[in-house]
Amino acid sequence: MDKARPKNLDLLSIKFPMAAIMSVGHRAAGILLFLLLPYFLYLLQLSLTNETGFALAKAELQGPWVKLTGLVLIWALAHHFIAGIRYFFLDLDIGIEKHMAQKSAIMVMVSGFLIFVISFLLLL
Repeated sequence: MDKARPKNLDLLSIKFPMAAIMSVGHRAAGILLFLLLPYFLYLLQLSLTNETGFALAKAELQGPWVKLTGLVLIWALAHHFIAGIRYFFLDLDIGIEKHMAQKSAIMVMVSGFLIFVISFLLLL
């Protein structure tokens, strides 16, 4: 029974539902939090040691790459937190219907993006 099955290797042609995209974002946000948090904890520890450490940490935080990294960390925290609340409600069987699950996934994506934009405007 060796039937030739059609294979679609072009992943960009597949239309994923918003809930799947949001789920991937949730996982990516968790990975980013895991990878970026030690650096910012180091900066916090450095700033709390003495006045010189505070000045060094402050100078480090003024760099454009650190600001961009901070914005990414803010997005990751917001998206991961809001998606976690969504998953909590789904575990309680609230919003489990397909149309409600799609709407809540869109709300997670939009609210995470809005928090990112507001943070960007505040950091200018």
